[in-house]
Amino acid sequence: MHQGIQTESQFRGSPLLGGLRLSRRQKERIHQSALAVMQKVGLKVACAEAVELFHGGGAAVDIKSGESLVRLKPSLVEDCIDQTPKDATYYGRIPEHDFKPRAGKVVFAAFGQCVNILDPATGGRRASTKNDMAASARLQDALPHLSTIARTLSPGDCLPEAHALHCMDAIIRNSAKHISGGAADKRSLDMIIQMMETAAGGKTIFKERPFYSPSFCPTSPLTFGRDGCEVAICAARCGLPTVVMIMPLAGGTAPVHLMGTLVQGLAEQLGGLVLTQLARRHSPITLGSAATIMDLKTGIGAMGAPESGMINGCLAQMAAFYNLPSRVACGVSDACLPDAQIGYEFCLNAFSAALAGAAIVFAGGALESGLTHSPAKLLLDHEMMGHIRQMVSHAPFDDLDVALSEISEIGPGNSYLMHPHTMAGMRAQSRGSLFNRDPRETWLERTTGKTADQLADKSALNIIERHHPVPLAPGVEAQIAEMLREFEARLGAAKR
Repeated sequence: MHQGIQTESQFRGSPLLGGLRLSRRQKERIHQSALAVMQKVGLKVACAEAVELFHGGGAAVDIKSGESLVRLKPSLVEDCIDQTPKDATYYGRIPEHDFKPRAGKVVFAAFGQCVNILDPATGGRRASTKNDMAASARLQDALPHLSTIARTLSPGDCLPEAHALHCMDAIIRNSAKHISGGAADKRSLDMIIQMMETAAGGKTIFKERPFYSPSFCPTSPLTFGRDGCEVAICAARCGLPTVVMIMPLAGGTAPVHLMGTLVQGLAEQLGGLVLTQLARRHSPITLGSAATIMDLKTGIGAMGAPESGMINGCLAQMAAFYNLPSRVACGVSDACLPDAQIGYEFCLNAFSAALAGAAIVFAGGALESGLTHSPAKLLLDHEMMGHIRQMVSHAPFDDLDVALSEISEIGPGNSYLMHPHTMAGMRAQSRGSLFNRDPRETWLERTTGKTADQLADKSALNIIERHHPVPLAPGVEAQIAEMLREFEARLGAAKR
């Protein structure tokens, strides 16, 4: 058994997940099945440099009609799993925002690259802008249960080829937390790295504390595109923590049977892991997934379906099986407005993923299966994130001896209300902010009868207006703005 796979004893005490909890034998079988897919079915790879890396690592390469099919030996895959760091740090621009993603210590993030926004001022849906991205970054920076900042929007007022760059510019100016988000191609990633180095105060500082993690997205089924491979190779060689983010749809781009989607998705994740390790050994990797079902009645990717929590919860367990962190999209809603449906779908899937041991759950704020971002939903989701973290992290029996002492001291018929331990324990209780706990009369006086989503819109606007993120050094914003102008000028010249 190779070093990267956990032993059965390490799984004792795991949360009971009913049908979602994979046994040791099931995990081993899923692992072996994914190895078999990579060796017998193979991966279609459209990047010549990636093919050379795979071939140099011992993979078999078949070329037919100009397309390369790469078959990975199990020994190569397991060797690369062993060499992947098991204790990586996600750095913030300032040390206060550093964290280590790991199973059992769930943290949260917003969902990324929505094209629309529900305007918190008007409540209407419209195309998103760069200013919306800046406001979203400021809001995310202020919310304590969000450990990493997502590129929540794909602004419609920016050149498509420069979307990622403008988003990173907006985020850098409005948050000091770790930044996650994809780059369209190597050209964009090179530019983003230069922007991050400028924000950090130099190449050396950013290299020591890289506060950005790009994503590499294979195309299901089992296809690695040229741009994605080039991003993965560049990120690895620059020492960036990379997320291998898969997005198979059961019944569409993956088998309709969920176990088939799980095996195919794991093969895609591990194939991306191998590529990054061949590009640079000991590259930090997070196994990411936004897998769900294709609703075969409507044709949409149903991100709010319970199958999302099932597939991604199992993939989170497989990541923990390798002692690697996971990042899963669980809690996106298929609703069109922040109504009751968003609460059910976020809680069901985000809680399932947290119980399964996901290290990062990213889904906050997303409606319409990920097409639309809602600041109100992000705040409502954020409140639930705090409750979920309390449920999965708190050990209720830690204070048993103290509790028995209290019971003996108070005795029958008396009150615990004024006991010193009660006063000391107030801060440990869960709290409602947008979720109401007031009697009706107090609630009406406080809210004038507004619903939670209406209160969330107002709260989002207040936070965006009043929150002050850690500023960049003087002159940095102007330098980055000039870099963006030069990049877009080169784009225009290339098109002429």
